[in-house]
Amino acid sequence: MKTILVTNRKGGVGKTTTSVNLAVNLATKGFEVLIIDLDTQGHIQVGLGLSTNYPITIHDMLKVGKFYKDSIQKTNIPTLDIIPAHINFDISELDSKSDRLKKIFRKLNTKKRYDFCIIDTPPTSDVLLKNALKVSDFALIPMQCEHLSFIGVLQFLRIFYKNSISVKSDIEFLGVVPTMFNKSMPEHREILKKLELEIGENRVLPSIRKDLKLAKAFIDGVPLYKSSPRARGAVDYEQLSSHILNKIEGL
Repeated sequence: MKTILVTNRKGGVGKTTTSVNLAVNLATKGFEVLIIDLDTQGHIQVGLGLSTNYPITIHDMLKVGKFYKDSIQKTNIPTLDIIPAHINFDISELDSKSDRLKKIFRKLNTKKRYDFCIIDTPPTSDVLLKNALKVSDFALIPMQCEHLSFIGVLQFLRIFYKNSISVKSDIEFLGVVPTMFNKSMPEHREILKKLELEIGENRVLPSIRKDLKLAKAFIDGVPLYKSSPRARGAVDYEQLSSHILNKIEGL
């Protein structure tokens, strides 16, 4: 199982939208996919049209450091499962141990053979991120194409690498996903060029164009590929998932 971490400590950059659409696209390509919602807002469930209340969640298991098979829930897509979030979970209930998710993964890998696991993290750099870093093989960072988001990504990358070293993670940074991109806006084009200079062209992944249908599909709980497969957002996320697959295979 290859685990992809989708993270950014800044909210509103399309992180959860990217997690959902990446997972859905991989599943529709025939892969067995598990998505884990580490963000206590529970927006992954919303985007997939699921309940936001479950008896066993990833946060319940992190609290005790044990895996419960009943935590895995089916979605409306046959090859996509989810371990949901606890929307009322208090992060202060967790101690500073960063190996609990790793213990859960050891048991998870004996439950079912998944090809991919997508982990959506909260917009923070706390113990949840450290837990996720320990089990993830790859990471990508969605970034809105505006100045403060660009600065935030550069700052977050320093924290990301520092945390990776502290938990002895061998995670591979796939790159940054520019979201809500509008090529007709000079600022967006400028930010993209700056990003390529700072992290290298090979670390700048295919952009996701601004598309109001993405937001509507998320609210409706119906993946965009089902409701509007030819919409810009659907096309862009399909291209992103194919690019990521090729990149992973080449590593």
